[in-house]
Amino acid sequence: MAEEIVNLTRGLVGCDEQAWRNLHARYFARLKSQAISRGVPEGDAAEVVQRVYLRVLRHAKVFESEDALSAWLGCLTRCEAIDFTRRTKRRSWMGERFQQWQEAGRPGHEVDGEALESAMLALAEEDRQLVSRHYLDGWSQEELAVEQRTSVKAVESKLARLRRRLRKHLETGNPVKS
Repeated sequence: MAEEIVNLTRGLVGCDEQAWRNLHARYFARLKSQAISRGVPEGDAAEVVQRVYLRVLRHAKVFESEDALSAWLGCLTRCEAIDFTRRTKRRSWMGERFQQWQEAGRPGHEVDGEALESAMLALAEEDRQLVSRHYLDGWSQEELAVEQRTSVKAVESKLARLRRRLRKHLETGNPVKS
């Protein structure tokens, strides 16, 4: 049994197609079951297992025993299940934000152009440029982060703060300083 695992994992390291077929035949059902037990919907569990396979491909190593290989695959499955949950929540959050944006564009939610211009002028030049590039020119947060030599998370946080300031200015008509 140990020799079989060593040969299997050596094949995975060497990208041997037969080794990958054997891995799939031997572990797919178990990994899918583990993903489901970690809260991944049954319809998405196969995708999670495919992502586990990608991790195996990137980090393949030779194992001496069935227990060690199973533990490693279980760990990879747990990590992928967590990542799947995070992605799902992010997609849900983005969907909510899109819905809010669509509702804001409906009649009765229009923003006065002069009030918006006044709110934008209340921002510092650097902040106004950041908002304009992202929302008007279509720059991604990644592009803005590269330009500003900062992290994407920092850009995301700054845009959130600027949106709050603009919203407050539009609601009250008074510039809101940070």
